[in-house]
Amino acid sequence: MAKDRALRKVNKLLVRVEKHIEQTRDALEDLEIEFEVLKTALKRLKTEDGSDELVLEDLDIENASNISSMRKF
Repeated sequence: MAKDRALRKVNKLLVRVEKHIEQTRDALEDLEIEFEVLKTALKRLKTEDGSDELVLEDLDIENASNISSMRKF
């Protein structure tokens, strides 16, 4: 019985850790996207005339979420 209980607790802990890892991965992806957007904006600001030289970058934001609403744990 004690072994079964310990296994259940370990499995429950594994699920919680896996969930936190996935949330952290998602947050990191969102931060990378925000970083690329900021770099692009900075490049545009550095140009003398923003309309003459456009900096276009392909960003994959399909799975992005709003990082400002993320709960801290």
